[in-house]
Amino acid sequence: MKLTCDRSLLEKALNKAKEATEKKAALPILTNFLLSAEGENLVLKATDLENYLTLSIPANVIEEGKACVPSKKLADIVKNGNCSEVIFSLSGSNLVVECGRSKFKLATVDVDEFPEFPQPEEGENPVTLEGKLLLEAIDRTDYAIPKDAENLVLNGMYIRGKGEELHFVGTDGHRLALYKPPVEGLELSLLLPKKSLKVLKKLVGELEELEIFPSENFAFVKGENWLLGIRLIEGEYPDYEAVIPAETHYNALVDSEEFVKALKRVTLLVEGKVKPVRITLGDNLLRLEVSDPEFGEASDEIEAEYIGDPISVEFNAKYLIEALEHFDSQRVWLKLVDEDSPALLEAEGSEPYLCLVMPMTI
Repeated sequence: MKLTCDRSLLEKALNKAKEATEKKAALPILTNFLLSAEGENLVLKATDLENYLTLSIPANVIEEGKACVPSKKLADIVKNGNCSEVIFSLSGSNLVVECGRSKFKLATVDVDEFPEFPQPEEGENPVTLEGKLLLEAIDRTDYAIPKDAENLVLNGMYIRGKGEELHFVGTDGHRLALYKPPVEGLELSLLLPKKSLKVLKKLVGELEELEIFPSENFAFVKGENWLLGIRLIEGEYPDYEAVIPAETHYNALVDSEEFVKALKRVTLLVEGKVKPVRITLGDNLLRLEVSDPEFGEASDEIEAEYIGDPISVEFNAKYLIEALEHFDSQRVWLKLVDEDSPALLEAEGSEPYLCLVMPMTI
């Protein structure tokens, strides 16, 4: 194996591939990259057995071959290299990496130990999706997806084609984010793990058109010079539409930015991840109140377009803030059925996005 390639291109590729490795693996092989010199390309493979990434960059291949090397060490060497071109060559059981006047001999691992990669089924017609849309969907839902929920199906983003819309859903049981852009005719039902979303964010370009090959256990996402196989989460996703109220009785229109600022102000007294705040709706007013047994009390008021009976409900301010910060609309509807039901947050206009936040009493 011997080749040369552009250091800048290689650094970017290694940075993307790192996301698909296992940093503290029970299987040490998962902390490695498999490098292959093939034709006119350097092909990198990385996996954590949940994500299987194959990525290629142009290279001047002098001699084809393969090497399996520690991912972090190689990425650090290339990142700190003082050269425009990197030279790779095999010397016995070492991969020699040359960059300008720097020279490294990296210990390699037997390439046969590297896991086999799943492949898309032949003859499958892919679904096409804009990279920009997928990135937007991840941004709008990822914050509501837990890392280690006991109910494993909640640990991922659910993608479902429904009529003239494509639904992207994230929920931890206490809140729900639903992004539903107009995309017709996509028959999809995929449950992607949370870590895979992080890998995709590194890989996907906004102007890129993606191909998605769904199968029984995997979804394969193909970009311009990469292919990511994602092991799908097994199980049935909750009926998220059943918890979205069809009719609400208390509807207030508020300035999203002012609401967020007020929530952050009153919760300055509260420490910890759970930040209880009581929201009271009155005539053209939204009142916020916080009480902490150690630090005291705080209250604030912002204007709201609301006329109706007063209602008072306690929420986790953290959940309200995170939901509000993912709206593009300047003004957002806060809609309530009663004191015991989730709050529905929707944009004033036609933004294809909504959030639910459960009250603290539930």
